[in-house]
Amino acid sequence: MQKKVTVANVMCGGCASTIETNLPEIAGVNQASVNVDEKTVTLDLDEAAFPQVAEKLTELGYPIQE
Repeated sequence: MQKKVTVANVMCGGCASTIETNLPEIAGVNQASVNVDEKTVTLDLDEAAFPQVAEKLTELGYPIQE
């Protein structure tokens, strides 16, 4: 499934690289793509992996914005 979320604190390419490198390490996450201008992360993942993704984003300093 594809899911797009808005995250806090994404300011530059380094932030994007951190997210794009770390999220695919989670089982069930195929790809994570960051749009710095929109502060969004587009995910290609198994739905069951989403709670771990949300937790990892918070751990990295980029919590999902509701």
